[in-house]
Amino acid sequence: MAPIPEPDLTATGGTYDVNEAGIEFRHAPALTTPKDGTEFLTRMQNNLSLKVLDRPSKNELVFELVGVDISFANALRRIMIAEVPTMALEFVYMWNNSGLIHDEVLSHRLGLVPLNVDPRLFDEYGFDVDEDGNPAATDRNTIVFRLNVTCGRTAKEDEKIRKKMEVKWKNEGLVSGYDVAEAQKSKKEKKKSSSRGRGGKTNDDEMEDNLEPSVMNLSIADRAAADAVSSPNVQPTPIDSPHRPFTKHVYTRDFLWAPQGDQLSRFPLHSSGVGSGVGGGIRPLHEDILIAKLRPGQVIELEAHARKGVGKDHAKFSPVATASYRLMPHVEILKPVYDELAEELVNWFEPGVFKCEPTDEDGHRIKAVVVNPYACTMSRNYMRNPILKESIKMSRIPNHFIFSVESVGMMEPAVIVAEALKVLKEKCERVSGLADDALAMGE
Repeated sequence: MAPIPEPDLTATGGTYDVNEAGIEFRHAPALTTPKDGTEFLTRMQNNLSLKVLDRPSKNELVFELVGVDISFANALRRIMIAEVPTMALEFVYMWNNSGLIHDEVLSHRLGLVPLNVDPRLFDEYGFDVDEDGNPAATDRNTIVFRLNVTCGRTAKEDEKIRKKMEVKWKNEGLVSGYDVAEAQKSKKEKKKSSSRGRGGKTNDDEMEDNLEPSVMNLSIADRAAADAVSSPNVQPTPIDSPHRPFTKHVYTRDFLWAPQGDQLSRFPLHSSGVGSGVGGGIRPLHEDILIAKLRPGQVIELEAHARKGVGKDHAKFSPVATASYRLMPHVEILKPVYDELAEELVNWFEPGVFKCEPTDEDGHRIKAVVVNPYACTMSRNYMRNPILKESIKMSRIPNHFIFSVESVGMMEPAVIVAEALKVLKEKCERVSGLADDALAMGE
């Protein structure tokens, strides 16, 4: 790892020192106030830097933002949470619901289902108007889903009902999760047959192998558990009582996408990847989210319209599960730490921050050196040892932020950051325009 430069206290006006009682801000002589906006922008341009630190998964991103005020960093965080638009179910038209879940609760559950579609490909509702000037729903601002499920008396009867209804849905141009799975399977088989002739996998094959179409496939442990359960050596044990009524589980795979206008050509069933549907078309992000449970004879029939919105209107529109930042730790060794005390510091007090290096200073074997301040959790446990308390100093750099962004899945985390910066830029331009207008009116 490249050495971390010493923080410039004149650029930050001080630093946050860690002591036994908590954190205390230590002031330092700061730079003079910029004389105008040009000097301010020049300083910011010279000091600003953004670097990606880690990509733990396709939905996670860790990056550092250096050289900005905390107000800028917090504005970026809040915009990522509340002002980057996404698509979510907004209107639910309930035709029939004889299940146990009330209409309002069921509608709320549907709204929280994340949709795997790129919101940048859709317009805001109200952009298109009808002849009277009223907002009109079009294929450019609305996604239509339907849910039509009936619970049979037994599992076999329920499967017959579903297959019979599938024929009807296909004739009506509706797309279910089962249809998408078939289209995706057919595409994979074609690619496998063509790759055999070329003697290897294509880049698309590798990308599709890395997709996570199910919440059950998020880790190696989950896949291993699923393989163990599906093993032919496992004998299923019935847990239902003999006379217990059949229960139908309604999942997001039962959603029927009703393509409007040219949506089917814009989002074909064989497409894959973030923003175009995991299995293709426009689908929920995960096909195995439980929506409701039905008993024999119960029915759910509804139509739901997805619109573009932002998280400050409702949390269902937020593109991130978490978006947070922390200040960059700065760790200094004021007095050398040797031998057993060095091992104790490395292995117990701050794992990953320090490491032991061989030394021959004053007859000592090893000494502790700072190797990775990013791993510092600002723990004050080392202060329990009076020697370490005097030897180690920890602080936080006020203008160095480490962001952690976890996307819900409809957009890549890097895309969310870029979109948030665009929104912040638009806000600045709007404020600047209002200021210019106020000055013009004053003149």
